Amino acid sequence: MFEYTGVDGIMIGRASFGNPWIFKQITHYLKTGEKLNEPTLEEKLNMIKRHLKMEIEQKGEYIGIREMRKQLSWYIKNLKDSSQMRQKINTLETKQEIINELTEYFKKL
Repeated sequence: MFEYTGVDGIMIGRASFGNPWIFKQITHYLKTGEKLNEPTLEEKLNMIKRHLKMEIEQKGEYIGIREMRKQLSWYIKNLKDSSQMRQKINTLETKQEIINELTEYFKKL
């Protein structure tokens, strides 16, 4: 769009939901013209754990988990059997339960 329309900037919006790598990918592309690979499943799981940890540190486990449920759904969107995993996530109450379930889910992918 920079070349086609001459825009000065772009808005990321919903493309960043569950995809924090998009900022690095865009920056890299604008600097080099090369596309970066998509994050691996291991990188996704590590980011989920990091995000969950920060949310709980900020808001406490009870509220943090409830607010993270939607974010977790974005992270796993379009992965195999993600709808079943989303249903499961919405029943979990502790950080450790979420980490255990997601770790097993990612192992099966």
